[in-house]
Amino acid sequence: MTKGGEKIEFENDRVRVIRVKLGQREKHPVRTRKDRVLIWLTEAHEQRTESNGKTEEIRRRPGDVAWRTASQHQIENVEEKDVEVIIVELKK
Repeated sequence: MTKGGEKIEFENDRVRVIRVKLGQREKHPVRTRKDRVLIWLTEAHEQRTESNGKTEEIRRRPGDVAWRTASQHQIENVEEKDVEVIIVELKK
């Protein structure tokens, strides 16, 4: 089982670009994120849990792009494959 993590790839006064890796069946700690664009680099099957307890199942393919507004949430990789995504977080 591979353990994931986060790495800031680029940052300036307007954006932060973060590479996120989740290992097989790994659950990311609760995170607070600003408005952002997500770009999946791998296939993904994830469970997203909002701070209010609402859950959402997410299935993505490499190259899929999504917009998310600011939120506090937790992501769990529910597959036996690693997941990798780029997050472009807006600062203003």
